[in-house]
Amino acid sequence: MAPRTSHQNNKQSQKTDNMFKNQDEQNTSKNNFGLGFTTCNQSIQIKKLISIDSVQKNSFKPNYQQIELIKLFLDVELTKKLKMNTKSIFKSLVFCLSFLLSTLNTNAQTTVVTGPSDKTSAPPASGSVVNQVIKAGDNISLKIGNSNTTATDIIYQWYKIDNAGVKQLVQSSSSSTFSEASTEPGYYVYQLLISNSNQCTSEISDPFKVYALPALNPAIAASSGTICSNGTSTSVLTANPGDSKYSYQYQWALNGTDISGATAATYTTPAASTNGSNTYLVKVAYTLSPSIIGTATQVVNVIPVPGKPAITVGR
Repeated sequence: MAPRTSHQNNKQSQKTDNMFKNQDEQNTSKNNFGLGFTTCNQSIQIKKLISIDSVQKNSFKPNYQQIELIKLFLDVELTKKLKMNTKSIFKSLVFCLSFLLSTLNTNAQTTVVTGPSDKTSAPPASGSVVNQVIKAGDNISLKIGNSNTTATDIIYQWYKIDNAGVKQLVQSSSSSTFSEASTEPGYYVYQLLISNSNQCTSEISDPFKVYALPALNPAIAASSGTICSNGTSTSVLTANPGDSKYSYQYQWALNGTDISGATAATYTTPAASTNGSNTYLVKVAYTLSPSIIGTATQVVNVIPVPGKPAITVGR
């Protein structure tokens, strides 16, 4: 193959320079590739983030100018063959490529991780051991706790530890918040990493631990549902909160009024009880999170005792 002449090199260089110069004009209409450029050697406007799925499925169709630009991104050797304006072209390519990479980072492949990171370990001894305690089924809502930059080109990469202990990227976007529903009791562990368009990346955050407690559905076991009003019989009420691996707080109430001092798992009805139907209620809360409460009720019927009989002489 005959070597390129100076005229051919100049022609190719002019063609490439024109491609950069007219890029804004050529991209005013929407295109499937999703990038808009305004004089590439000066700045890039991201009109639409690259869809990794569309790339993998070959569902986008870049035009000729975009193909040539991609070639320049991927083949630096091409710039060496242009002879003229090589330095300025290379500088432009580096600048454009940094923005392209930041866009790709925004669409980094993520993994859907459902459920807790760890549902078998013992619950925390206290709320201070974890960052947050919630009830399973509640929403987990996180955000960056410190903002040390005012830049607008920041990418937030949220990671979650899966049930195998592996850190998985679950969200990569310009959003500084992340949320998901807790589906089961256990530990949910997250980390955050941020980067900018210049590929400057922060250290990854310390793990943020959320512990989800199971919903409380206590029950009451009564030794008897019927007692006598004269105190000759009583009923022992025992609260069963559920899982024995947790510690609980209790408060008993009678007909809607808390009973003073009745804060144990069992309660014995008093000897002097009002005749009729009495409703006992127990409120059970986690010691780990007293705001999570479950209740149960038990009706105890108090039967009047017949009056003391008198004996007389019969006929």
